[in-house]
Amino acid sequence: MVAGMAPEPFVIGTTPLIAIVRFHAGGDLAGTIEALARGGVEAIEVTIDTPGALAAVAEAAAAGRAVGVGTVLTAEQVRASADAGARFVVSPALVPEVIEVALQLGVEPLPGAFTATELVHALGAGTRGVKLFPASAGGPGYLRALRGPFPSVPIVPTGGVRIEDIGAYLGAGAAAVALGSELVGRTAPASDDELEQIASRAARAVEASRRETA
Repeated sequence: MVAGMAPEPFVIGTTPLIAIVRFHAGGDLAGTIEALARGGVEAIEVTIDTPGALAAVAEAAAAGRAVGVGTVLTAEQVRASADAGARFVVSPALVPEVIEVALQLGVEPLPGAFTATELVHALGAGTRGVKLFPASAGGPGYLRALRGPFPSVPIVPTGGVRIEDIGAYLGAGAAAVALGSELVGRTAPASDDELEQIASRAARAVEASRRETA
């Protein structure tokens, strides 16, 4: 695929945000996904190293959520994600077999890339967009510099992104912004109050994205 010709990934939806759910000890994934959705976040990624991830993705997909699987590094994980109903798979690095199998199965791949060279290799492997990771290592200024030679390639910064950074990344040309612990914390919610806090943070993130795109 030629740089500058890629369409926007369908997984982003009308809100340029992706929420990342990663709980190493597992927990209330269904409640967390529902809280994020109540806050207005449409695209939700559950990392495959979260206990119960694929079951939660299957439940969310059955409910019509735009849900995907993150930290995907093998073809087998892509197949398992597709079987669960994932619309997209996200990788922390460029793994050609992940892209190849995802495309074969009709799942949107979002591989990790940081340099222009990695971005070119990702496009050459057939992906439509990339995850800029770790975004905080370069910040919005680095993303803006990448947009120069790649003005139309969808780039999704993730890694250390805060709610107050959303506007700056979108202003620098991000197609969407992905946030993890900033929205859901590092451990699963243990009460209705904690679920409401997730919904509230999600709503703040959505509002921040709308101010920038308005």
